[in-house]
Amino acid sequence: MTRRTILIPFALLCCLLLITHWCGAQTEFEIRNKEGLGRNPAGLRLSLRTKDGRSAFHLFETIPIELEFRSSRSSAYSLELDEEMNFAGQANKFEVSPRDTVFLPYPAMGSHFAVCCSSSRHYLSSRPTTLRRELTDYLRFETAGTYSVFLVTNRVFEGLGKSNDFDPSKLNLTSNVLTLTILPDDPEWDSQKLAESLRKLDDPHVRANYAAALAHAHKLALETETDFAMANAVSQTEFVLAQKALSALDTKQAIGERVRRMQMESKSDLEFSRKYNTAPIFPQPVLRSTTRADLVAAAMTEQSERPDFGVDYNYFEWWVGFLVQRDHPELFRPLANEIEHDKILRDYTVFKDQAEQELIANLETLGATKTSDAADVTGLTVKIAKAFMNRSK
Repeated sequence: MTRRTILIPFALLCCLLLITHWCGAQTEFEIRNKEGLGRNPAGLRLSLRTKDGRSAFHLFETIPIELEFRSSRSSAYSLELDEEMNFAGQANKFEVSPRDTVFLPYPAMGSHFAVCCSSSRHYLSSRPTTLRRELTDYLRFETAGTYSVFLVTNRVFEGLGKSNDFDPSKLNLTSNVLTLTILPDDPEWDSQKLAESLRKLDDPHVRANYAAALAHAHKLALETETDFAMANAVSQTEFVLAQKALSALDTKQAIGERVRRMQMESKSDLEFSRKYNTAPIFPQPVLRSTTRADLVAAAMTEQSERPDFGVDYNYFEWWVGFLVQRDHPELFRPLANEIEHDKILRDYTVFKDQAEQELIANLETLGATKTSDAADVTGLTVKIAKAFMNRSK
């Protein structure tokens, strides 16, 4: 037997093993989707698609999606429209394959945050109810490649559910699988998108149109109308879409802009927080998530070292989160199974405490280099952070 006759079967065996492994991973994902679809109540359907049917996107591009809910049985099911004042509206889990090059905007045990409590439920019918969102608010793709995604949500209830129940529904509703192609990074496209996003964010007319849409939504007579307008009209204004576009850009220059444009607390806000032992964490639309926590942490460190920059508590908490993601990225990957949930929660708590302690010590040193109000703001943040750490022990 010649050497060539030995190598050919070996090469074929390797190929077969690789194909078997790949198919097995895909089959597991497809089986989960098929089982979820099989558990959907008869006549209730959730469709997941991209806007305009696109399937290919730049690495740092927002991915507009549409979630279409419908029921063939009128008034049998309702959809929670409020995504801030209860847990049901936030109960959206995107399953993705492959998982190891995907980041979540929060640790994998879940955000579990809501301002409680209110509900705004809308009956579903054969006429579709469509919510417009951006997939990049839920998943961030770290590298180019082909990805498969489906949604499992607990925001649909039998009837209107219980009026005093603000938890996720016990009903699991599963969507179809969406296949996406993420293209390799394109620096020229990145630069053009950054310039376009900053131009829109700084345009007074774009801001005025956003303010008008916001005012109109709050003037609507019904709460469900207001929530729907906030979700599908205000969220799709030029201003908000420009924020999302900037938030998706993970280049060094864009991240510097994102950190610079963070919303900050005033000195009086911090004094109120310390007096009443409260510390609200503000959403940061231009810094919602990242695939480059190292660049974000570096940009936040650089800004914090300016003598005239006061580090508020909100900045502190976001900074801690990015430090944990930088050092422990595995905590921000989608879960392989729910068994991992408790371990990730324990690990995140430990690593977050460590990052907070190190950052407090850093800010105490920086405080001596600050001028006037910046020193006061940074000092108040240190006191609030220490108080919260002591209270949690």
